[in-house]
Amino acid sequence: MSINNLTRPGDAGYASASQGALIRGKRRSMPLILLGLIVAVSMSSIDQTIVSLSYSAIQSGLGLDSAGVAWIVNSYLLAAAAFFPLAGRLSDAIGYKRMMLLGIVAFGAGSLLCGLGPQSGIALTWMIASRVIQGIGLACMFPSAVGIIFTYSPVEKRAKSMALFFAITGAMTSVGPIAGSYLITFSWRYVFFINVPLAVAALLLTAWLTPGDDVLVDNRTKSHLDWPGAILAALAMIALIVPLQQGASVGWTDLRIIGSLIISVGLIITFVAVELRSAHPIMNVNVFRNLRFSLSALASLIASVVFIPVMFFLSVYGQLSLNLSVANASLLILYFFIGFMIAAQLGAKRFGRRGIRSVFIVSGILTIIGFSGIASAVTAVQSGVPVRAGSLNVMIGLAGAGVGYMFSPAATDMVNRAINASYGEVTALSQLLKNFGGALGMAVLSAVSSSMFADKLFSGLHGYGVSRSDAQNIANSVGSGSGSHSSSQLSSLPEQIQTQIMNIVRASYATAAGRVFTVMACAGVLFIIIALLYPRESNVEDVPENVEDLVINGGSLQDAADTGNATDTGNIMSTQHGRG
Repeated sequence: MSINNLTRPGDAGYASASQGALIRGKRRSMPLILLGLIVAVSMSSIDQTIVSLSYSAIQSGLGLDSAGVAWIVNSYLLAAAAFFPLAGRLSDAIGYKRMMLLGIVAFGAGSLLCGLGPQSGIALTWMIASRVIQGIGLACMFPSAVGIIFTYSPVEKRAKSMALFFAITGAMTSVGPIAGSYLITFSWRYVFFINVPLAVAALLLTAWLTPGDDVLVDNRTKSHLDWPGAILAALAMIALIVPLQQGASVGWTDLRIIGSLIISVGLIITFVAVELRSAHPIMNVNVFRNLRFSLSALASLIASVVFIPVMFFLSVYGQLSLNLSVANASLLILYFFIGFMIAAQLGAKRFGRRGIRSVFIVSGILTIIGFSGIASAVTAVQSGVPVRAGSLNVMIGLAGAGVGYMFSPAATDMVNRAINASYGEVTALSQLLKNFGGALGMAVLSAVSSSMFADKLFSGLHGYGVSRSDAQNIANSVGSGSGSHSSSQLSSLPEQIQTQIMNIVRASYATAAGRVFTVMACAGVLFIIIALLYPRESNVEDVPENVEDLVINGGSLQDAADTGNATDTGNIMSTQHGRG
């Protein structure tokens, strides 16, 4: 029997293949392998914010309406979410390195095509198609990167490698607004062109530094790809995420939004039923039977509800309430990621020593303190008192630390607990949860912000002397994100009155932002609840020092997972590559 086909837990042939991969991996420095992966995935992190915050420049450059540009922004994440399940399984089938290189090429090509977008009637179609290619590239890269890290990192260093990977690629998100504010002074096209040299560098680094993966390819997956499951998963994600992205602008009571959400529920139920009956599912949904896995997955979802929206609300608060430039407002995001990066390393160390429960508790405390502090600090603008920049920045850093402390450990714990799933499957599932969490967070928190903003703005304007009808119209248009009507009304007023009204607008948004950050603080409470629900584990000493010996000697990995702490070694299931 070929070693390539031995990927189930307990197969001695797989253990030999895995050991061979680790030996080959040790010939290449893991930090160098990480370098190529980080450069590659950082492209997507930068792109995620640089495009969103270059919205106006792209709109004016291509002559599109706001709805068209919204589709350019959203089609990227939508394509990634739809393709993640298939990409995760394909990475097991053709090899992590090959899939990684394919993803880099796709992302770079999509970026180049976006930058070359024509200013003609096909501009919107061209840009959406190019962004879809970028999204597919992201879906190919992320599961493969995590698979490479788990395959070639020494067991005792996997948690640290994952923390470093997530910390740096996450922090690159803060580079987007800063780079974007500079690049758009030349042309919106450079927002996309910047990815091309990064893609070339990532391609060369990954091809050169990452060992080949022929030994670890799961040939069974090649001949048994679950196409019905892949199609159902893609349709379910599209039907679920599109209404979350469009609900605020279209209206949550719109029949199209309600219908799409109902259809998504039906598709998800059908997908689960198909996967449970499939001999080779695209995604092993049985992993949710493991309570520890489910709780770590829930924590990742909650963190994502905060992670993407916090960048948006900090940026808008800085520009609108504090009247900062885009670049200076982006510094608020940078403070968040400074805390995120530092805490990611500390969280990984605690995860290795004490396990995930204590990580969730510490993360919850930091998250509550950080976001509650931000909520208190941002509203100081209401009474005209200058925001204490030092205090605000510290609280932003603490909030970043709260999220960063658990972000990597939760993802690592998911992989460790998914006994019968491959790295590709679990990473794809993890990214699906994060994409859904980001979309859900933006939908819910935008609704909270818009409602509070409109209410406070109406009260402030009416109290200032603006007629009730005019105040209501301005509040509704600004609160819903459609400011053209209110802008025309304000421009007709004397400059002194415009200034007073803008002060009311800034104070109103500060109040709305404070409410949003208060809601974000609730994530910390949920982290602590998850920690309390997470089953206690036995001492670290109960964990075998070398789980591969357990496999070779015919031991049960499931038994080891159930009886050991699985933390000091990066969790015992970290030694597996393709687990069914």
